[in-house]
Amino acid sequence: MSRFRMGFASGLALLALAPAWAAAPSHGEQAHGHGPPWATLFFTVINFLIFVWLLARYVWPQMRLWLRERHTAVVSELETAAKLREEAERLRAQWAERLARVEQEVATLRQSLLADLERERQRVLAEAEKVAAAIRHDAERQAVAELRRLEEELRAELVLRAQELARVWVRNNWTAADQQRAVEEFLRQVPS
Repeated sequence: MSRFRMGFASGLALLALAPAWAAAPSHGEQAHGHGPPWATLFFTVINFLIFVWLLARYVWPQMRLWLRERHTAVVSELETAAKLREEAERLRAQWAERLARVEQEVATLRQSLLADLERERQRVLAEAEKVAAAIRHDAERQAVAELRRLEEELRAELVLRAQELARVWVRNNWTAADQQRAVEEFLRQVPS
């Protein structure tokens, strides 16, 4: 790079001096005043050729190198961008597929959950019916047992009342002849 700068600086110095040389009148031009300024044209052409040589020698190789590097960088970036775009498209397609599968799985899980809930509801209802039947059976058994107990209490109460009434009646209505007849009849019924 330093050679380039040195060459470029010397080229600029020559370019700066060339117009001064071209502007200096030659001996033949001062006398005549007519005709084309050949010296100016000559120095302009020489100046242009030096300028082109300096560009070709120092600027153009650097420019070509920069353009080549820039071209390589742009191509590399475009390839990287294309790869990234392909990767992004692939990822987008994967996520779209996953999302579709997730929606299907959610629908399947929802149906499975509803079926499980219905089975559980049926099981709970069946269990509740069994418990209700057992409770009904126990209640009926207890009611029957309570009825028997009440019947026995009622019979015992009736027997007590009948005995009480019989005592009262015997006391009031039973005579010695009735007592004698009852004893004879009892003895006949008892086997000897």
